Amino acid sequence: MSTTQNNSILSQLTQQELAFFSPHMELLSLIKGDVLFDPENKIEHYYFPLSCSLELSMVMADGKCGATVFIDSIFPLEMIVDEQIDCRSTVRHSGLCYRIPAWVIHEGLRQSQRLLRVLLKEAVKISRITALDSVCLRSHSLKQITAKLILISIDDSQGTVANITHQEIANSLGARRAGVTLTLGKLKDQNLISTGRGHIELLDRAGLEQVACKCYKFMRQIKPVKIAKNDANYVNHD
Repeated sequence: MSTTQNNSILSQLTQQELAFFSPHMELLSLIKGDVLFDPENKIEHYYFPLSCSLELSMVMADGKCGATVFIDSIFPLEMIVDEQIDCRSTVRHSGLCYRIPAWVIHEGLRQSQRLLRVLLKEAVKISRITALDSVCLRSHSLKQITAKLILISIDDSQGTVANITHQEIANSLGARRAGVTLTLGKLKDQNLISTGRGHIELLDRAGLEQVACKCYKFMRQIKPVKIAKNDANYVNHD
C-alpha cells in the first residue's frame, strides 16, 4: 500500500507489521466537518490520516469546546491507555484516511514493542505541540497567532489555499470573530493573503512567516510539513 507513506505512523511500519494490519485497513474519504467522535460515542477504531487532517476540541463541563489540537498522524492515540476521551474529533481538511479496528491495533502492540515505541514518540510530539500552542495563545498578538494558524492550515492542505472561515479561526484561537476579521483585513492590505467566502489564499509565504510568531518555525521543527512547490513564494527555511 504505497499510500501508507503519506502517514507518519504507517510509514514507519515494518513489512511484517503492515502485513498484519493490511487485511483490516479500510480506506475512507472524509469531508471537512465530518464528526469522527464525541464524548457520548464509544471509540472502536483508530484513524490514520493520509491527505486529510483532524481537529480535536476539548469538551468542557458546560459543553463548550476549549483548546484545539490539529492531528495528522493517528487518532485517538490516548486510547492506548484510556478508553474514556473527553474530546470531539472533526475533519479539518477533506481527504483520505485509513481506519483500523481498535482491537487490531492493540493486538499489534502486544506483538511488537517497536510499534509501542513509535506510538510513544508520537505521543511526546503531540504533547510538545499542545504545550507550545498553549503558551503561544497567551503570549502573542492576535495578528501573530492568526498568521501562524493560516500557515498551519495551508501546510495541512498541501497547497496554497486553506478552506477555513473567520468563525473557525476565531473558535480555534479563542478570539472574537470581529477581531479576526479586522486582522485578516490587515494581512490582505499587506498583500500577504487574499480571502474569499470560506477560504484564504496564500500570496506571500515569506512575508506571512515574518508576521507569524516564532512558534510556527518551532512547530515545523517538531512536525515537518509538506509545502507546495508551486507556491511562487516558496522558501525552504529548514
